[in-house]
Amino acid sequence: MNEDVSSPVMAPKNMTAIVLKVNDLGESDKIVTFYSMQAGRMAGIAKGAKRSKKRFSNKLEIFSLLDVMYDDRGRAGLVRIAEAELLASFMSLREDYERYVSAALACELIYCWSRDYDADKNIFHLLLWALQNIDRGSSPLVVQIFFQVKLYTLLGYRLHLSGCIKCENNGQSGMPYIFHPGRHGLLCKTCHPALISREMVSLSLNTIKLLQHAQDLPMEKLERLRFSDASVREALQLFRVYGQYLLQREIAAWNFLGKTEGQAYQSR
Repeated sequence: MNEDVSSPVMAPKNMTAIVLKVNDLGESDKIVTFYSMQAGRMAGIAKGAKRSKKRFSNKLEIFSLLDVMYDDRGRAGLVRIAEAELLASFMSLREDYERYVSAALACELIYCWSRDYDADKNIFHLLLWALQNIDRGSSPLVVQIFFQVKLYTLLGYRLHLSGCIKCENNGQSGMPYIFHPGRHGLLCKTCHPALISREMVSLSLNTIKLLQHAQDLPMEKLERLRFSDASVREALQLFRVYGQYLLQREIAAWNFLGKTEGQAYQSR
């Protein structure tokens, strides 16, 4: 009696995932990078995706929320994407420039801060929350502020905003502050040199208080906070400088954020 010694067929796996980026591979294939609730960041190859009118049509798009069926028989560290079911397309994020840039910045930050197969459900839900709120019409810039406040807290880089990290002045005197990325917090006018370095960001007390509230409020209550245009500019400049300091690299999407309002958030 002959025994079947062939290798067992591995059952496909499923994940709920957000598409971070998509790259063409040859004439018919695509490489798709996801952030999934089950596996964290993961890249896979979708064979024939550029020609498929059933399995992948209008599904493997940046920002899409998918239920992905895959197996590990890919190449060069890539899983093989077998099928994908579209759960949410977030179409408006690809049709509106401001929404697109803010969503792209969120995805780029998740890509840079995550590692392959290192899942964090809180980070997944934070990214999903950001995409949902931008898609629903919330201010893309304000959502970006909330997203980064919560992201850096989850990553262990919570901003220290309760007062000067050197003398503990809590701002009751109305004294201006600067944010020092290397110290992850504030310095008052007395404790920082008169000439602010390229890595420091000036912050008004109003902006500081808004960011403190954003840190402490649950995500479903963040919409209560109202940012002035000046506070939006200050907060976004803070996060650009802070992220660049921590990552030691520039995030491309920052160069386009706010351009339609005549304000791009420049690196220092």
